[in-house]
Amino acid sequence: MSTELLILFITLVIVLYIWQKRAHVYWERLGVVHIKPSPIFGNMRSFLTAKVSFFEQICLLHRTPGFEKEPLVGVYMVNRPGLVVRDLELIKTVMIKKFNYFTNRVLATDPHRDPLGCNNLFFARNPDWKELRNKISPAFTSGKIKQMYPLMTEIAKDLENVLEQVPEDSIVSIKDFCARFTTDLIATIAFGVKANSLGNVKSEFFAHNKAIFETSWSRGLDITIIFLLPALATLARVKVFSKATSKFLRNSISFVLSERERSGVNRNDLIDILLAMKREAAAQPDKNNRALELDYLVAQAAIFQTAGFETSSSTMTMTLFELAWNTELQERLRTEIREYFGSEDYISYAQIQEMPYLTQVVNETLRKYPIVGYAERECNQPANGERFTLQPFYDVELPSGMPVYVSTLAIQRDEQYWPEPEKYDPERFAPEQRDKLNMDAYMPFGVGPRNCIGMRLGLLQTKLGLVHLLRNHRVLKCEKTVPVITFAPFSVVVTPKEQIYLKLQRAGD
Repeated sequence: MSTELLILFITLVIVLYIWQKRAHVYWERLGVVHIKPSPIFGNMRSFLTAKVSFFEQICLLHRTPGFEKEPLVGVYMVNRPGLVVRDLELIKTVMIKKFNYFTNRVLATDPHRDPLGCNNLFFARNPDWKELRNKISPAFTSGKIKQMYPLMTEIAKDLENVLEQVPEDSIVSIKDFCARFTTDLIATIAFGVKANSLGNVKSEFFAHNKAIFETSWSRGLDITIIFLLPALATLARVKVFSKATSKFLRNSISFVLSERERSGVNRNDLIDILLAMKREAAAQPDKNNRALELDYLVAQAAIFQTAGFETSSSTMTMTLFELAWNTELQERLRTEIREYFGSEDYISYAQIQEMPYLTQVVNETLRKYPIVGYAERECNQPANGERFTLQPFYDVELPSGMPVYVSTLAIQRDEQYWPEPEKYDPERFAPEQRDKLNMDAYMPFGVGPRNCIGMRLGLLQTKLGLVHLLRNHRVLKCEKTVPVITFAPFSVVVTPKEQIYLKLQRAGD
């Protein structure tokens, strides 16, 4: 290295050090209890060194020794100050009571090079988010989901048929079956597309869905910027969807939109909602409505295809993992499944909603493995009017842009709310135990107006998949089954790091 370059490097290091030292006294100046940051990393060392995922890093901050009694803790997201909120009442204040100060997420992607990632409901910022939510919500009401249920049972039967072809006592990667099932299900009910992932190992739909959640160092860099350094999203050209996946989704969904317009068929699904948005925009050309843009419509469909695929398949996988280690619980659930099927080859929409032990099992899985693992919001103070403060804890006014984090993973595994939190125990959610539960400490789908819009659908497809998988099969642990689930370090959702191998056994009962 030349002398000039060495001097430049040393100068940059000194400037960075001084800049960070000044940034890292923010909470100290305000008198707010905070976790001591380290140089360069702030409080993000484990995440930035790829030891844990982002949601696990937030969990570690929540659990930092010495702060157990604190309602909130100041942290540093590298150099930027942020808050981890621990008190349940304060969480409700931020997420619900004072939601008008916290309508936006912190996350960001490149709006120029990733239109499908930037423009969907998950990433949208207010007021676009509110308008989108109001227009898309009708696709996910109980009534609309009930209308979709016959289509869902067709995919569930496909799952049964595929499982019947698996040789007896095969050791399988159970996530693959679950992910193919949810891919096919979302494709048919949201878009009217036959993805055929269960029947085709090389399904294009499945391959692109899977690619979005695959982990790699380059993917890890994108995730780091999206979650931790969103101000750099445009400069770094980060993307939620790769170029190839964007092209596939754009072609597939635009084809479905065109065909639906041409045929005039009404399926009461997401495509019908998007076409209604397009017609409304066309009828009011003077309003500059973005629903006239194809990518804007495709973006809404894309996020539901990909999010619906991963969240429910991971929940199914982790349920089956726990049942393989707890065979008595599995047999109790299988008994309930057989009783509800009876002599029929079909469980109705009403019946699957009524199955008490199935509901307890899924609720306990989501308690131990809340799919996103954390919630976050960005403070937005009004130019005029009352300002949000941290009272009664601190007489501190949060600046606009301040990120606020809640670790659902830590709270849902906190022994003060959940005795023996690491134990998988569906009895926690038994009707006679309901009065003992603090449901403020249960938020697997987020909390407040910006919670998961597809919660009902996600629960239903998880339950349906489990019912049809366990109807004629058991899952058993084997020599390749990991003893505990660890989480993938680059994953954006709670998903296993290792393949979950289970023995699939046909049930003779």
